[in-house]
Amino acid sequence: MDLVKLALAILRVYSWVITARVIISWINPYPRNELLLWVIRLTEPVMAPLRKLLPIPGIDLSPLLAWLLIQLLMRWIMQAGA
Repeated sequence: MDLVKLALAILRVYSWVITARVIISWINPYPRNELLLWVIRLTEPVMAPLRKLLPIPGIDLSPLLAWLLIQLLMRWIMQAGA
C-alpha cells in the first residue's frame, strides 16, 4: 500500500512539473535560468516522444497528452491498489 501512495505522489509531483513547464513557457524567462533548465531536463524525456506522436506545426500538445496519460496511470494505480 505504501508503494501505491509513493507512486501516486511521484506522478502528482510530475504533473505539477509539467504544468510549471507550460506556465514557464508562457513567461519565457532567461533561457539559462537554473529552474527552467531543471524543469526541461525533468520533463523532456517524456514530452519528446509524445511530441512526435502529435506533429502539429506551431502547437505543442505534448504537455496535455503527458498530463492526460499521467491521470490515466494514476487512476489505474488507484484501482489496482484498492
